[in-house]
Amino acid sequence: MPTVKDYMIKKKEIVTPEDSVSSAIELMIENDIGSVVVEDEAKKQVVGIFTERDLLRRFMTNRNRFVNMTISEVMTSPVVTVTKDMPLADAVRLMKEHDVARLPVVNKDGKCVGILFWKDIFNNFCVNKI
Repeated sequence: MPTVKDYMIKKKEIVTPEDSVSSAIELMIENDIGSVVVEDEAKKQVVGIFTERDLLRRFMTNRNRFVNMTISEVMTSPVVTVTKDMPLADAVRLMKEHDVARLPVVNKDGKCVGILFWKDIFNNFCVNKI
């Protein structure tokens, strides 16, 4: 049975709740990615995720001060996470239940070790088999 670790990728793009929105956007642009995981520096635990969807939703409601906001003001939190040993079917169920396209993968201490994208699952199960 496939597990999350079979489909996850290592996530290097991590920000803290205190980082600015503009620095997170720059990181996303530089790395051509649609999200950054938010990790508490002191606890080394995932506390949120900032996605393109968050960017669009928050921008429309806070236009005047958006780029000066911190990530903690705009991130999705609490964030749904998975472990690398979780069955892939359970992770897909979580994605469907919470209407999310990506899930941070954490270790037993809550530290980010990767990210699971729906498109990687889709590509493997559908595109590669057609």
